Amino acid sequence: MHHGNRFRRRTVTMLLLATALAVATLVSAPARSADILGLYVGAAIGQAQVSAGAPAISTAEFKENHSAYKLMVGIRPISLLGAEVAYVDFGHPTGTLGGFAADAKIDGTAGFAILYLPIPVPFIDIYAKAGAARLKSVVRGTAPVIGAFRADSTDTTLAAGVGVQLKFGSLAVRGEYERFDVAGGNPGLLTVGLTKTFL
Repeated sequence: MHHGNRFRRRTVTMLLLATALAVATLVSAPARSADILGLYVGAAIGQAQVSAGAPAISTAEFKENHSAYKLMVGIRPISLLGAEVAYVDFGHPTGTLGGFAADAKIDGTAGFAILYLPIPVPFIDIYAKAGAARLKSVVRGTAPVIGAFRADSTDTTLAAGVGVQLKFGSLAVRGEYERFDVAGGNPGLLTVGLTKTFL
């Protein structure tokens, strides 16, 4: 419960920071009325809820929050549809698994199809994304009877997310939440990032 409350507080803080950044950018840069289509690259940082398991060791789930980042390349050929691939790194937090000291690391690649919702505000995009991710998770720790343990898993699974972005010419500031299903857990990723479109 303590970790859940802390994650929610950090989520609200990140959303407030994203809103403040967006408003500041909106004030300092003129909005463009047309969608900027084409290839884009970007990067984002944020907060991950690292969630994974080690079934051979414990039925409990490792769950901790940690700073995270991702790098993405995408294309938006038409106004309503796009596609994106990304490298995601959920960080390397320490915590407990079944009462034993443990740490976990999750990273990998993801690919998404993106649907941009048709809204009447030209400089804002609201979108949903769905696709697949291939993530590697490593959970390590020490238990009194068995000593040191390590559980490695590579999973290909569904992934989904939602996001909003504010566009300023070829630049866009975006906030996203994504959810994955991997290694007995459901890690989540909340990020704020910047993209640059190349015409």
